[in-house]
Amino acid sequence: MGIWSGNLAKLVTPLPDLLSLAGAEARIITALRVAVMSQKCYRDARPYLQDRLGSDLAVSRFLILIEAIGGVWPESVKIGRACCPHTMPDEILLINMLRCVAQGDRPSFDRLICEMIDPCGCNRIYLDMANFVAAYGTRPVNS
Repeated sequence: MGIWSGNLAKLVTPLPDLLSLAGAEARIITALRVAVMSQKCYRDARPYLQDRLGSDLAVSRFLILIEAIGGVWPESVKIGRACCPHTMPDEILLINMLRCVAQGDRPSFDRLICEMIDPCGCNRIYLDMANFVAAYGTRPVNS
């Protein structure tokens, strides 16, 4: 088996669905979907996001993060419908980025998006993610 078969295996690996993710990660993806849908419908997402993210501070930092991503991402971020259990590649990329930030692994974070986003944009997203992770990490464990 050569290099092509290894790369091909990565391409056909199925994405996880929401039920297979950790609860905190599934809530983040659901919150992302709700925030985008609310914006399209000209509705305030905060009450719905607070149920998923736990605090006003986490909601505020999450909305700032979404704005930062929208400002520097090279194309439209693809997300699933709010009711869909399947995840999209951009949603999983976001979760992987958040995992790197939560672990303090800046080099791995940069490797995930360095080819798509300039260093200034990477830094902004990293810092906004760190702020969100700090606020989201304070929610009770059983939520």
